[in-house]
Amino acid sequence: MKISLALVLFSSTFFLGCESSSTSGFLFPADRAMEVRYICRLPYLDATAPHQAWSKSTPAWLILNETKVIVYFKNDRTFVLPRTSEITLPPGKYRCML
Repeated sequence: MKISLALVLFSSTFFLGCESSSTSGFLFPADRAMEVRYICRLPYLDATAPHQAWSKSTPAWLILNETKVIVYFKNDRTFVLPRTSEITLPPGKYRCML
């Protein structure tokens, strides 16, 4: 009796536990969101920037065009970066969420 109960318990746990039809419990940000977050943090990596008044504020918007990237801060300051081939976001305006 104990062996059959253990076998039923093991088989139901094994077969129902290995079912993969449910969605994963892990949530990963999309590639676009990770790239926006990365670019919004880039101004903080440049310690030699001539105008560091933006360093005491947080970025609000990320504005992209074909040639440059503008990070707009909440204290009305901007930080301009040249657009490189590593940036795959299409031109537009994105909200920075750190």
